Amino acid sequence: MNTPAHIFLAAAIAAKPDAKARNAALIFGAVFPDLMMFVMVAWERWVNGLNLEKIFSEAYFSAFWQEIFAINNSAPMFALILGLGLLLRIDWLWAFGLAAMVHALLDLPLHNDDGHPHFWPFTDWIYVSPVSYWDPNHHGFEAGLLEAGLCLALAVILLRRFKGSVARGAIAVGLVVEFTFAVGFHLFSG
Repeated sequence: MNTPAHIFLAAAIAAKPDAKARNAALIFGAVFPDLMMFVMVAWERWVNGLNLEKIFSEAYFSAFWQEIFAINNSAPMFALILGLGLLLRIDWLWAFGLAAMVHALLDLPLHNDDGHPHFWPFTDWIYVSPVSYWDPNHHGFEAGLLEAGLCLALAVILLRRFKGSVARGAIAVGLVVEFTFAVGFHLFSG
């Protein structure tokens, strides 16, 4: 799934108008599994001068990148954080763990040849799904349509829950970013 879709899902699951710390933790948790990829892509592109094709065909699959992805996408680690947050009754901690764990587990069935070891540190196994959220050779167009529809439905839910103009503006911006990512993947991947 595209990162904005993970944010919409986490917010729809547990965000509340009167819970700013929880909501921030949900957003950060939903982004966290992809965060280092964004940093590393930016570094390779703007510091090392690699083009996006080289980044996503070589650097992305390097041992170093895969080790980072293993940590950033570890469902067991996020389950531990979620459990600690619930046990200690720390609202923002369980919210972060929940959002990150949901992100990792929903990525599992939506990555074909670019998946992560979601059960690190217990195993380095990577599930190769027949479906990709972006690759048209693996139902990416259909998955993208479903994701866009899901985000639209989640946005309606969130717009009903949040009445403030800042929250509603953020929801609208999120939809624009989600649809830009979804359309962009299909324009650039054929």
